[in-house]
Amino acid sequence: MMELKKLGLLVGILLLFSIFFIVTAQPSEAAVEDTRIDPSIDGPEEFFVNKTVSYEVEIRGAFRVGDRTIRTNQADNWTLRTESTLEATIDPDESDSSSSNIFTVNVTVHEEGEGTLNFRAYCRKDGEVAFNEKQFQISVEKPERTSVTIENPTDAHIEELEVALYINGELKDTQTLRDLEPGEERRVTFEWSKRGLDSGEHTLEVRTEDRLVMSRTFQIEEETSSWIYAGVILAVIAASVLIFIWYKNRRRRQRRPW
Repeated sequence: MMELKKLGLLVGILLLFSIFFIVTAQPSEAAVEDTRIDPSIDGPEEFFVNKTVSYEVEIRGAFRVGDRTIRTNQADNWTLRTESTLEATIDPDESDSSSSNIFTVNVTVHEEGEGTLNFRAYCRKDGEVAFNEKQFQISVEKPERTSVTIENPTDAHIEELEVALYINGELKDTQTLRDLEPGEERRVTFEWSKRGLDSGEHTLEVRTEDRLVMSRTFQIEEETSSWIYAGVILAVIAASVLIFIWYKNRRRRQRRPW
């Protein structure tokens, strides 16, 4: 009986320690917002649908603990929570650390559009928690794709072969093929964007280090302003109203007795 009581007491103590650890390991919802906490975000603003990109977030700044101002790098614990207004997979969407105020977050967005990544940073010191949130604007689009077949035309083994994509002579992307045997072929696919290109004709080329593999041109049509469309529609409506009024007045004049 005594052994059971000791065992129960031990289990109770362990349970209390577990509850204490869980409570102290997570930011409290009663945490105080402190706008001096400033998450610094390093990562792309524009990328493609279903392409995984990485963000490095450093929790900088300072926060209040009682009557003291504490630098964020002096906190006892840091937590970063990440969300997106677009449909996305975020890994990890929540991170805790007692050793570093720098986090790496991998984001894959599954729909195109304009949205934000919301980074909420928590700092803990002496049992008190402060936080601040930063919104990071992102633009996600479906990529254009260009595929080419690369062949080793020589009789020698090629350890590495760099394949490059150029648009209007400007390097946009590179891929490296490794261990190409004589006569071996590999398929390479580049993803690229028309964003930022002016209307008119453009040239796309795929090159290796010593030869042009593929060249083609593509056309970007000039976008007509929505204001022009709106103006045309209003003009058509106004003309229709004037014609209706003229026709109605003409019918009235025809009905007058002579």
